[in-house]
Amino acid sequence: MRRGGAKLLILKTLSSRPMHGYEVSKEISALFNGGYEPSPGVIYPTLQWLEDQDFIAGTRGGGKTVYKITAPGKDFLEMNRRDLDAAVRFFDGRSGGDAFPLRRSAARLERTILISLPEMSEERRTEVARVLDDATERITKLVNQP
Repeated sequence: MRRGGAKLLILKTLSSRPMHGYEVSKEISALFNGGYEPSPGVIYPTLQWLEDQDFIAGTRGGGKTVYKITAPGKDFLEMNRRDLDAAVRFFDGRSGGDAFPLRRSAARLERTILISLPEMSEERRTEVARVLDDATERITKLVNQP
């Protein structure tokens, strides 16, 4: 994500309707046909920053916080419309077409490893690292073939 792109994508998403963080992430993913989905590590700190700047307002209840864009947030989004368009173009150019299945597979691999990592033994982690190193070598050879 380019610097500031997450802020603008979240504001764009919230300009359609109020929603909680998970919904924001899913809406952004839908915008890019699943080619990019911001992680919780991107979404929640950015929501907090936007709330601290009074660009969004959160209403807490039922264990969730629902965010809505504020007037200053709408102004900020409009003032940065060119940057938003650039962020959207950046991902549109990389999330569609022939590259999409490859990006989806890489994202699935990353999620699988990160979810399983806390429960893996040291021996299993070493084996997974070995498999990834082998795959990296094979892929490097493939992409460097004439």
